Amino acid sequence: MKITYKDDKKERLDKFLQTQLDISRSQIKKAILDGQVLVDSKIPTVHQWLKGGEKISYNPKKVEKSTKFVAEPKIIEQTEEYLILNKPHNLLVHATDKGEVNTLADWVMQKFPHTKQIGDDPQRPSIVHRLDKEVSGLIVIPLSQDSFDSIKKQFQDRTIKKEYTALVHGKLLNDSGEVTTPLERDKKTGLMKIQNIKENAKIAHTTYQIVKRFISYTLIKVQIKTGRMHQIRAHFFSIGHSLAGDKLYKTKDIRKKKKVLESRIFLHAHYLKLKDLSGHWQEYKSPIPGELKNFLETIK
Repeated sequence: MKITYKDDKKERLDKFLQTQLDISRSQIKKAILDGQVLVDSKIPTVHQWLKGGEKISYNPKKVEKSTKFVAEPKIIEQTEEYLILNKPHNLLVHATDKGEVNTLADWVMQKFPHTKQIGDDPQRPSIVHRLDKEVSGLIVIPLSQDSFDSIKKQFQDRTIKKEYTALVHGKLLNDSGEVTTPLERDKKTGLMKIQNIKENAKIAHTTYQIVKRFISYTLIKVQIKTGRMHQIRAHFFSIGHSLAGDKLYKTKDIRKKKKVLESRIFLHAHYLKLKDLSGHWQEYKSPIPGELKNFLETIK
C-alpha cells in the first residue's frame, strides 16, 4: 500500500497511519519497528513527523497460518443463530497485538467462513466474549449479525448467566461470599490489581458458593456480574486464595506446598444461559475436564 501525506500541517507518522490503516496503534508501532513502513524509501522512527508530500509505503509481512491447532474446541450445540463451544485450555480466543495465529477465532473462520463478516471488530469477527487462554469451558459464537447484536446486548445488560468451577488454595470460611473490589491494569506488569482509591479503576463484582472443602483447598462455584480481564483470578488472589495452577496470580505461600496443580489453571466455565432471538432461554452445561477431576481425586 502506498500513501502520500498531502496535508501541510505537521502530523506524527503513527497517528496518521492510524487514520489510514485498519490496525491498532500498537500494531502500527510494531510494523514500523519491523521495517514494514517506509517514508520516502527510508526506514522512519515511530514518532517521525510528517510535513507534507512524503510518500509512505506499507508492506505488511504475510503470516502463513497453519491449519494445525494445539487444541481444538468441541461443538456442544449448533443452531442457525449461534454455536456453543467447549473451549479447551491453552487455546487463545483471538489474536492480540502480537498477531498470534491458530486462535479460536481462526478455527471458527476456517469452519464457518461467513463469520468473517459478523461482529463489530474486523480483527476478531464473531467474537462477543472471551475466556483466558488457560481457562476452559463454554463460549458462545454468534452465526449471524442479529444474533451477535442480541448476545452482545445481553452481556452489556448483564442478563447472561455464566458460572465457573474453580479450586482455590486455602480454606474459605463462609459458605458463600462476594468480592467487589475495583480492578485496574498495572501498566508495568500487565496484570490486574485491586484498587480502592484511583478513579480510573473499574468496578468488578464476583460472587461464589462453596461446593466442597479440602484440607488445603476449597472447591467453589463462581459467578461474575462484571467481565473484567482476569477478574476471578485477580479477585481471589486479592483475598489470599489464589486459584490452583495459576502461574500469574499466586500468593507467596503456594511455592511451599508439596501438592500443587502444574498442568493448568483450575478454572472451568461449566454453565451458560442466554436468550435466543425468539426470546427463549437456552442453557448449557459442561463437566470439568478429566485432568481437573483427576487432580481432585489426589487431594484430601
